[in-house]
Formats: sequence, C-alpha cells, structure tokens
Amino acid sequence: MQQEWVVSRHGYRIACRNNWDGQNQVAIVCHGFGSSKNSPMVQALDQTLPAHGIGVYSFDFPAHGESPVGEEGLRVPFCIDDLAEVEAHLLARNPQAEISYFASSFGAYITLLYLAQHPHRQRKAFLRSAAVTMPALAAGWLLNQRAQEDLARQGYFVPQYDYVREMRITPAFLDDLAEYNLFTRYRQGSAQVAMVHGGQDQVAPVKAAQRFATRFGAQLTILSQGEHNLMGPGELEQVLSLAVAFLQGRGTENLEKM
Repeated sequence: MQQEWVVSRHGYRIACRNNWDGQNQVAIVCHGFGSSKNSPMVQALDQTLPAHGIGVYSFDFPAHGESPVGEEGLRVPFCIDDLAEVEAHLLARNPQAEISYFASSFGAYITLLYLAQHPHRQRKAFLRSAAVTMPALAAGWLLNQRAQEDLARQGYFVPQYDYVREMRITPAFLDDLAEYNLFTRYRQGSAQVAMVHGGQDQVAPVKAAQRFATRFGAQLTILSQGEHNLMGPGELEQVLSLAVAFLQGRGTENLEKM
C-alpha cells in the first residue's frame, strides 16, 4: 500500500491509496459520503481482492478524507471528474488494464453518473448500499430547522452524522444534486452492474435500489437484516464474496440471497 497524489483537472491534488502491483484487473474504489479511502470496507477489499488477481486503487472525493480542498470543492461534477482522472492515471500506467469499480452509497451514485457519460466502455461496477436517490436523501437533511438556519446564516450546514471529517453542505452542492438525477441520466446498458443492499437500510432505502435494478437491468442481492454499512454478522464476508464473483465474471445469480 502506498500513498499517491493525482492532479485533478480543477487544480487540486487527489489523495489516493494504491494497492495495485500491475495486475491485469484493478478495481477503483469509490467511498461513501463522509467516509474516505481508508475506510474499513476499503481495508477489507485491500486484504481480499489482490488474492483473486484484482488490484485495488482508492481515492478521496473532494472535501473527504485527506483531500486538501474544503466545501468549495464538494461538487458533483468535480467528483465525477476526479474519478475520470484516477482512471486515466491507471490507464497511463497500463493501457491494457481491465478497469472495474467497487462503490459504496454516495460513491455508487457518482460511479453510475460517470458510467452514464461513458457507456461505450462497458465496465463492471459492484455497488454496495447504492444511494441511487442521493438528491432526495440530501433534501431530507434540510427538514432540520437548524440546517435551514445555518445555511441562511453562514452559507452551509453540517449534517448530524458521525463522518470522518466535518461535512459542510453548500447551496452549490445541493443544486448539483438536484441537477444530477440518476434516474434521468443513466441508460440501461451503460455498464454491467451488480448491487448488494441491506433490507433494513434506513439511509438509502432498499425500495429505491430495487426500482433502479428493475429499470436498468442490474443484478440485486438483498441481505434481509442488513443496515446501510452491511457490517453485521457475516455480512462483510457475503459482500466480499459477491464482489469477487461478479468482478471475476462469474455473476452473482448462484450466490445465496438472504
């Protein structure tokens, strides 16, 4: 594992974590909102995927983890562009590399938006607890009276969650989310998509994941007792097994659905 920096097209540096030694296949990991490239899920992937011939390359979205930018960089287009720069960085090292994605929650939302812009590449994307209705989830934050007051008074508010670092939500970010509606931007066939979701997810409702999977032909496995982080007893192991099977091209249809 080593720390690397990739230059964003917006002028800042993207903090990256490299666990890829040149394997033909490498998974770009996109973390969830308020998380980072060093999350427990990323660490589990680092310990699992390389043993199956799949490298792991993760990075911090703007205003997350070790990103050097603050709330001004937390923009949906910037997140999409940073994913593009990370992918270009990997292909510059090995033009023949097979790129795939493992993305969680907000990272899954960004990954799907990115894939919708490049449907000709036919990548594989494995999505954990995908926040396919991210605009609606963020709008729910504003139901809090204090959030509304803070936004009017100081130009941002901070959601009351246990994030890795303070997440400041600006009107510009909310406007981006309203513009980037995944259900109107994504097209069936943009990528091969497999999803795993918790039946008890109180953050990103499982019904939204089911609606996306049905509409766009994604494989969906529901862990009936799972919450948003899918870290309950045995769940991490199931997520990893599903991801390895899908990324290796074996599909997930024959794995147990809980």
